Amino acid sequence: MQHITLPSRSRPTMRMIARAGGYERQSQNPSPQADPRIFCRRFAPLTPPRGPAVSMALAGNVKEVVMSAATVIALLIPFTAGAAQAESHRLIAQEFSLVGAGDLQSVIWADKLPQLQASRNALQRAAPSAHLKSIAQVWTATFSGNGRSYVVSAINDGCESSSAAENALICPVRIAEVVGGKVQVVADTTLPISSVRGNAGYDASSNANSQYMTIASFDPVSRAISFTDVSAGQKTALSVRVNLR
Repeated sequence: MQHITLPSRSRPTMRMIARAGGYERQSQNPSPQADPRIFCRRFAPLTPPRGPAVSMALAGNVKEVVMSAATVIALLIPFTAGAAQAESHRLIAQEFSLVGAGDLQSVIWADKLPQLQASRNALQRAAPSAHLKSIAQVWTATFSGNGRSYVVSAINDGCESSSAAENALICPVRIAEVVGGKVQVVADTTLPISSVRGNAGYDASSNANSQYMTIASFDPVSRAISFTDVSAGQKTALSVRVNLR
């Protein structure tokens, strides 16, 4: 029987084998004394890549800007819609003086003032005990906006009446534009007026009766003024329409 003798290994070689075996066992059962490089390799994948994070942040900022813009638009829409709505006012009966410092109504009817004064003097001569004031009477309404005003003024002078409708008159009417204190008449026509006589003609006391009145409406979109008659409480649209420049 022949014996085979294996060559003996040197101590350095055995030590390397032992170390290799120790590392293998250590990697299977990690301990706090494990090689720090192993832990670095294990936890490195948990760090998120920077590229996607920046993209997500930018996307969030864009979304926030879009939402903010949508919010502002939503807030502005009601104001825009409100500005485009028609506005309506009753023509109010009032008096203005024919002498002294002129007010807005006397400026609108400036060319008629001598005639109005003459008519008033004639009435005073016909009824000396009446002690009539030097005034004229109008029905008026004002629409204001965008730094300007439009004044509707129907004057109680030279009006036509009908026995069939005792509270109805057809009177001269003017529409004036007021900008920066300057008054310009932009329309001159006639208008059916419904009103009830007050204590002294068609004065402020006439406004207490709402069964007979005339309503003016201004549409800022079409820039037109239209009118509605109210007689015995019933509303009827009038054919008179004034288109403004």
